[in-house]
Amino acid sequence: MQNRSVLNCITGLNIGGAEYMLARFARSLSGTDFHARVLSLMQPGPVGEVLRSGGVQVDTLRMKPTRPSLMAFGRLRPAIKRSGCQILHGWMYHGNMAASIGAYVDLRQPVVWSIHHSVDDMSREKFLTRTIIRALARMSSHTAAISYCSRVSADQHESMGFDPERRVIIPNGVDCDEFRPRVDARARLTAVFGIPAGRLIIGNVARAHPMKNHEGFVRTLSRLFKEGYDVHGLIIGAGHDECGARSIARALDIDDRLSTPGPRFDIPELLPGLDLFLLSSAWGEAFPLSVAEAMACGVPAVVTDVGDCGWLVGNSDLVALPKAPDAQAAIIRRVFDLCPTDRKALGMAGRARVVENFSIKRYTERHVQLYEMALAGSNRRESA
Repeated sequence: MQNRSVLNCITGLNIGGAEYMLARFARSLSGTDFHARVLSLMQPGPVGEVLRSGGVQVDTLRMKPTRPSLMAFGRLRPAIKRSGCQILHGWMYHGNMAASIGAYVDLRQPVVWSIHHSVDDMSREKFLTRTIIRALARMSSHTAAISYCSRVSADQHESMGFDPERRVIIPNGVDCDEFRPRVDARARLTAVFGIPAGRLIIGNVARAHPMKNHEGFVRTLSRLFKEGYDVHGLIIGAGHDECGARSIARALDIDDRLSTPGPRFDIPELLPGLDLFLLSSAWGEAFPLSVAEAMACGVPAVVTDVGDCGWLVGNSDLVALPKAPDAQAAIIRRVFDLCPTDRKALGMAGRARVVENFSIKRYTERHVQLYEMALAGSNRRESA
């Protein structure tokens, strides 16, 4: 087996969907004739330790979060040379930029970009992000391929000038052995967070951010409670005690029906204990990994019609327009009014969909094919 190295360039390794996707992908890639190395532009966060504990080499340019410097970029070429990589794989906008700059410095390696973001409205993006997106659009034809985790995201970026000839759609992948139904999950969930055993638990996993619309999550929860459903909300992620969700819960007098524990590392053990997963995002989603993970656990998921969420759940009856908490509450009522057997069947149908279409195995196979294609194209250019 030929062992070829891929250097994955990513902004940072703090807790996030793309970061965890990289960690799981790197572990899965070890069973192929490629192996992953990681270059974090900023100092590696918690996911860096996850990677290292799995035997993945992690290097860093030690960039400051708010001040990219020429000195940091001066460390790019030595980092690439240390990696001995045959392919440069960028993750997210800054990682894509770093991979391409690295390729300009050392032209041997083909460059693959990954886009994990959707852009419904450029005006919502930060100035620096808008600048990088425009620069990437001009550079996009020099890549071997651009991998989008969402068809909607691909359309959006191509409308902004990204080369459509480079498009490859590879949806996020879930480790369906790690994320699976667990008979003890319900008891664990209620015990860990002190939730009364009889309540219907509606969950979400995401940091506090306006695009996630956790205000809408809480308003949906409030509507269901007022209609007589014994519900409890659980939002796992950073920042919810300081703003948004908690303040809205207090204003709606349901503060005792919302748990916001902050980030957790035991998500695979907690998700199967939910009665329903609710994605309330208003914009910015491409292919939300948290929804796919909940589905893999056999948990019914209700989503908003952003990014490829509708394609992911594969059931239009579970999709509502963004910023429509009453509409989401109506969908959840229909789910909760099902008999236990039918509700379980709905959740298991979601798991079957993820296992068949969105597993980490398929994700890895698609990337191996992409890498082989990139290397074949590079070899043709070198021999021409």
